[in-house]
Amino acid sequence: MSWTPPPTRPVAAALVLALSLLTGCAAQGAPDPAPSATGEPEGSRGRLAWGAYVADDGEESSDLDVVTEMTGRPLDYVHLFAATGDDVPLAALDDARARGATPLVTLEPWEPGQGVDQPGYALARVADGDHDADLERWAAALADQDGPVLLRFAHEMNGDWYPWAVGVNGNTADDYLAAWAHLRDVLDAAGASRVQLVWAPNVPLDGASDDVAAAFPGPDAVDVLGLDGYNWGDGDGHAWEDPDELFGPGLAMLDALDGDRPVLVTEVASVEGPGPEDKARWVGDLVDLLATTPGVVGLVWFQTVKERDWRLNSTQASQEALRTALG
Repeated sequence: MSWTPPPTRPVAAALVLALSLLTGCAAQGAPDPAPSATGEPEGSRGRLAWGAYVADDGEESSDLDVVTEMTGRPLDYVHLFAATGDDVPLAALDDARARGATPLVTLEPWEPGQGVDQPGYALARVADGDHDADLERWAAALADQDGPVLLRFAHEMNGDWYPWAVGVNGNTADDYLAAWAHLRDVLDAAGASRVQLVWAPNVPLDGASDDVAAAFPGPDAVDVLGLDGYNWGDGDGHAWEDPDELFGPGLAMLDALDGDRPVLVTEVASVEGPGPEDKARWVGDLVDLLATTPGVVGLVWFQTVKERDWRLNSTQASQEALRTALG
């Protein structure tokens, strides 16, 4: 189906156009878009798109309309998480489009809440087709979408906290590549030509970027490069990290892997620091870093209280900092 970006959303429209201009694994059969004025990702021109994940917890700060009001800018992305066995969140996808946003769906091959030890979801099992009933159901539903969907599959594969991670449940980097290729085949078979696949590692841990690179499916198999990173602050084995410390190595790694694909920071948040303005300053520095890094198109904030209070409105100062920085 054809799709016309809403005329009142120039940033989102430019981003979707930038993504579609980059030939990717899921773009076969889609109509050729008109060329953009510059042909460059939006982030390289200084203004970032932004989005948010909000928890379904009933809190006012988890309402998408309230989050939009916090920054004074409509959401360009709405981030949704789902396990492969879950129902496809059609109502949430429709709601994202109704507000002019592009859905970013993180699809997780596991049973949520069952921990890391889930050999039934080892990557080799995914690649061998053991979960095809679920994958085919998702592919068919996404093929029916009226616009693009960013699909982030098996993210943070370089950590050790998910059953699909390399080194967990016997998974190897080759297993990850095979599972990724299998998902592509399922999407292609369903005609899901509007799906853009997002490959999103965590920021490199202990500088182990070589391990991350081994699980990169390659430029012909990825549409968008993602990156997740959190400033956990001091304590519990963590230390405060400024944005350039946290994201600099990962952004450099992504550029070395494929400097032509757009980069989207798919998860980001920070705790408050010991000083009342520390998080506000961190937020401003983050936007400055990303807006001046070629190829970076946007960021997606993790707007919830989980291990920490990650919300952008944890204080009024941090909320105003993001509002000012996004412009």
